[in-house]
Amino acid sequence: MSSTLATFLSGYLAVLGRRVTTLPVIIVVTLFVSACQTTMKTGPDATAEKTVVEETVAEVEPVDEPLEPIEPEVIEEPSPFAGIQTETVVISEKRTKVGFLLPLSGRHKAVGQALLNAAQLALFDVSGEKFDLIVRDTVGTPTGARGAMESLVNERVDLVIGPLFATSVSAITPLARSAGINVLSFSNDQAVAGDGIYVLGLTPEEQIRRVVNYSAAQGLRKIAVFAPDNVYGRRIVSALQIQSYGSNFEISRLGFFNPNDPDLTGEVKAIADYDQRHQALLSHKANLKSKGDAASRKALKRLKGRDTFNPPDYQAIIIPTGGKQLLTVAPLLNYFDVDPGQVKYLGTALWNNPKLGREPALVGSWYAAPSPVHWDSFKDRYKVLYGKVPPRIVSLAYDTVALAAVIARQAESQSLAVNYSQSVLTNTQGFSGLDGVFRLHVDGRSERGLAILTLERDLINVVDPAPVTFAPLVN
Repeated sequence: MSSTLATFLSGYLAVLGRRVTTLPVIIVVTLFVSACQTTMKTGPDATAEKTVVEETVAEVEPVDEPLEPIEPEVIEEPSPFAGIQTETVVISEKRTKVGFLLPLSGRHKAVGQALLNAAQLALFDVSGEKFDLIVRDTVGTPTGARGAMESLVNERVDLVIGPLFATSVSAITPLARSAGINVLSFSNDQAVAGDGIYVLGLTPEEQIRRVVNYSAAQGLRKIAVFAPDNVYGRRIVSALQIQSYGSNFEISRLGFFNPNDPDLTGEVKAIADYDQRHQALLSHKANLKSKGDAASRKALKRLKGRDTFNPPDYQAIIIPTGGKQLLTVAPLLNYFDVDPGQVKYLGTALWNNPKLGREPALVGSWYAAPSPVHWDSFKDRYKVLYGKVPPRIVSLAYDTVALAAVIARQAESQSLAVNYSQSVLTNTQGFSGLDGVFRLHVDGRSERGLAILTLERDLINVVDPAPVTFAPLVN
């Protein structure tokens, strides 16, 4: 098996069709074989406080529904491990130990178990014989994460994957830095990144950057924002404001709404500028009536049934919310004459659910998210194995565990010491996984190649494919 994650992925896709159609009893056997090849240790987290208030799952994307199958495209992936420097030593007795921090109890145990399931698939696909994934339960709290991290430090792990929440990442950071252990967390909060702590979660900043740049390239340069008045919404607005400086688009209107308010009529009317546009129509009608000529009477007939005179003063509107809230906002915007035929609706990966396309106002909208090319096949395989559709976030677990296992396997094949140093993890060529190409930066941020997707009724289509490589960084 090739030492590159890119090659492992193409090989995995080549055999995926056979595995998905295999009888369930055979699939159970393959997982048993996987367990024989790789030691996965689990254990209770006795240090966690059971009464600690748990965090909200603000960073977890909603579970998406089954997608229509999309034919995988043939992609020539980069070789991410070219030029890796490793120490030449014989390690015949040395095992690679990678810690895995998950909420396996508490409010978020279902997400934690799904992440663990995806990690098991990665182990089966790519791990070597001397790779141990040591699992610890964080209980979904900072205190639980800190106790679990102490256990991993005592195990002398080479790398830590997880935890899920930014507050838990902050809790383990001093321990990780003191022990000299790099961390690949699932958080998308860039505030906790840096000095050996990497955030691999899909950040709202990069989603907005991708969809706005694409929209501007299509000539949509006047953009409105209608965001929830919470941390996520304000991150979106801040990212847009920073991006707009010196760019080829402008923020022409900005509005916030209370995400806990079931009635958003007033806020939607305001961002639609409905009252002013309605008054403009009434004034125009009055002017035509006062003229009384044949041309004015024809113009009045053309205005029959309309509520507003002109479109709003923007060409696109960003609505960074999802689920039921999006299904409240989108039809209201349409009702108040923000016509999706005239104003493009834009979103984030929170829109990654084909059932949202049943709302007519969202048909033809654009949003940025990882390419579904590889995800659809993986999702089908996961469902056969575990009996349910996985939440979209599990691709993070698969890709990070696979990355760690491939690096270890390459070192093992060459009798070299495993190397999870900054120089290896921040390879400028990046890596390729289920979510496409991604790379880590020295400051702990992650960067991903995202696609532009569009909602149709009960399906999602690719409008602009995700890049398959990263251009070299410019010094």
